[in-house]
Amino acid sequence: MKYENARDILPDSLLKEVQKYAEGKAIYIPKREKAKGWGEASGYREKLNKRNALICGRYAAGVGIMELAEEFYLSPESIKKIVYGRKIKLPGYSPSICSAEQYSNAGVGEEWVRIYLENAGIELPDGSEFFLSELLKIPLRLIEDDNSADPEEEPDSCADVPLIILFEDHRFRVVSGGRYLSFLRKEKKNAHWAFVFVRNREYDYYLNNFGKQFQRGK
Repeated sequence: MKYENARDILPDSLLKEVQKYAEGKAIYIPKREKAKGWGEASGYREKLNKRNALICGRYAAGVGIMELAEEFYLSPESIKKIVYGRKIKLPGYSPSICSAEQYSNAGVGEEWVRIYLENAGIELPDGSEFFLSELLKIPLRLIEDDNSADPEEEPDSCADVPLIILFEDHRFRVVSGGRYLSFLRKEKKNAHWAFVFVRNREYDYYLNNFGKQFQRGK
């Protein structure tokens, strides 16, 4: 390793500080730690990779797309993206429909939803109890009004974000975005992008009566 004179590199003020601790010594200054990618710090990325590897393994063993979708509580479209080998390489997260679409297109929309709800201080529904849809456009008339939201009050952010919806007892209710829903109604919007949590026991009813009709992708 080639050594360089600190006098040629460091400003005088910093050099004097270093000399207090290591005058006349040869020291090694390590590189700064590389920033962790999405999901690395929490361990979620490793968990996701293991899940996707398991899905690919079961698909290779002959398990069908629909069976895998039901087993892992993912949409058939998400399963297809995983088993057909699309590499997951996502940009930085942002609370926006554009970011949510990129995650959903890569088959990891649940990661976007997890980050979004955690940042909002909202607990993520139990993944073993609920199926999570990909990003889709849902008619606002289907969603029950959030009585806690003031229709005259503007949403906290002007960002165009997806709604997070829960389908349970044959009803669509807001998990996150009640104030924004009121704003959309005020603006006379007919539909908006959303992720929908569906309780597993109601998945067939949801799919047959709603899921097949909702618009997907932008």
